[in-house]
Amino acid sequence: MAVRLRFTVEYDGTGYTGWQAQPAGRTVQGEIERCLAALLGRQCRVTGSGRTDAGVHASGQVAHVDIEEAEERRVVSGLPEILPADVALHGIRRADPGFHARFSASGREYSYRILKGRSPLHGRYAFECPWPCLDTAAMRAAARLSLGVSDWRGMSKEGSGNRTWRVDVRAADVVEDARGWTLAIRADRFLRGMVRIWAGTLVEVGRGRFAAGRVREILDTGDRTLAGPSLPAKGLTLVRVEYGTEDG
Repeated sequence: MAVRLRFTVEYDGTGYTGWQAQPAGRTVQGEIERCLAALLGRQCRVTGSGRTDAGVHASGQVAHVDIEEAEERRVVSGLPEILPADVALHGIRRADPGFHARFSASGREYSYRILKGRSPLHGRYAFECPWPCLDTAAMRAAARLSLGVSDWRGMSKEGSGNRTWRVDVRAADVVEDARGWTLAIRADRFLRGMVRIWAGTLVEVGRGRFAAGRVREILDTGDRTLAGPSLPAKGLTLVRVEYGTEDG
């Protein structure tokens, strides 16, 4: 009898070419599947809630895998122990047969971390901003102009084969602390490069190069030339995947 297991995946994306398995390059999905094959003696396909690009991290990626019931105990106890040090699995449990890590998801949340200058300890996971006096209030106002259903063509990368560019942004905020800023955004879906371009645009607002209303102008016109630069992947983390009323 086959069973479906679901789990949360945490990873440091620094050494990976992204989540999705591919012929060349080390990927998170590929590492989990390699370890499963070593454990079970056969190939098993792991399905994630979505792709993350090269260098992007995750604290709350969700995935599922179908295995035989007789293999369940071995996977639950053994798989977390043999994964590389930069990948961890949390909360491995049986899922309903109809659960799908990608298609059952109702939303996702990302954060982008910006530091006030260089940090040998924290720079691996953040954009080390050379402009340490960003205007937090202006960035927060710009972030909140992202709320609602909009066409995000002007703040995403081409070539992703999207049927639609429309995204429902349900929450967006900027929080400052002593070391820097955390930009948080939650939406029903995310387009390729969207959060990094959005974050780069907010930084330009914080520097005073753009007015806060620039965000709304980009969403209304779809003009990519009005947006800021795409910030480095290392500052981006997939925080959480939502599944209706169920915590992902």
